[in-house]
Amino acid sequence: MLWWKNRPEQLRYVDMWLLPGIHPTNIDLLQRLKSADDRQFGTGMDVCGTVAEQDAKTGRWGITNVVGIRSDIWSPGKDELQRTLNALQRERREQVKDNIKSSGRLSTAQSKLLEHKLQDDAVMNLEAGDIQKRRLVMKLFRNTGERLRWVGTIEELTAWEISNSIGSRRCLLSMAVILPDQDFVTFIQQNHRTLRIPAVYSCCFHDARNDRVWHISLKRKWFSIGADFIVEAEGREIGKIDGQLIGFGYNAYVELSEPLLAKNRQFVDLLSLFATTVSYHRAMRKSIARRMKSTQNGDSGRHIIEDEEMRLMRNPRSRAA
Repeated sequence: MLWWKNRPEQLRYVDMWLLPGIHPTNIDLLQRLKSADDRQFGTGMDVCGTVAEQDAKTGRWGITNVVGIRSDIWSPGKDELQRTLNALQRERREQVKDNIKSSGRLSTAQSKLLEHKLQDDAVMNLEAGDIQKRRLVMKLFRNTGERLRWVGTIEELTAWEISNSIGSRRCLLSMAVILPDQDFVTFIQQNHRTLRIPAVYSCCFHDARNDRVWHISLKRKWFSIGADFIVEAEGREIGKIDGQLIGFGYNAYVELSEPLLAKNRQFVDLLSLFATTVSYHRAMRKSIARRMKSTQNGDSGRHIIEDEEMRLMRNPRSRAA
């Protein structure tokens, strides 16, 4: 194959910081984001990286995007875990109470029975540190110089991860990508392959402009200096995520040579969002392992599925949707 047929038509550089909370750029960007009229940026979010794009004509680089992480969900504090535990235990108390008497006040004997049942209840004996609530949520914002505009979100799907991981006996990651003006959510799923240790991910991307669905695979290389991925579309290589060894966080070039997808900014944003999560994959798998253990031991109260994640799983044909 001639070399020019694979040269990138789209090139980005994802720069993820090791310590986003104390990065000097974070202070200015946080002030701009929090003052912006955009509900996508909440008080629990920190800026954790930037994305630079190379101009195809001039070859010059410029920072076009900033990356935000929901720190309150990824690293919930003791107070947040305690509030979650308190709400969980209040709900459990009401459930046990309803099993004794569905309505009305309990008698003295019934109240004693309630307290007796709660003494040995697994949920009531949990501590804040037992709660498994960690979930990765990353957001990408377009930086025009005058304002910052949300262009995409990638969210970890812990419920899918647990069921897939238990079924395959291996910790598998699941993520959902939400893009503006896109009618479909793109689900990125890590696949289990018996003799393939490096991770393989797949998704289907709806290209509204060309009215077609692309079947995408992201295959981590067997041997590489950084965390490198080959990007394939329907069995042929169309680009790569070239992880860099030198850096304090995860840094990677995102390259695309397929003309239709390279010109599709939403798909480029999707790949950029995936690249922002790579440095968190190891911690995500450790969290999955703890959730799997709790679930298989019957401690369902330890694995918290948030309402935001449940909304992504909602049946679109149900009346409540």
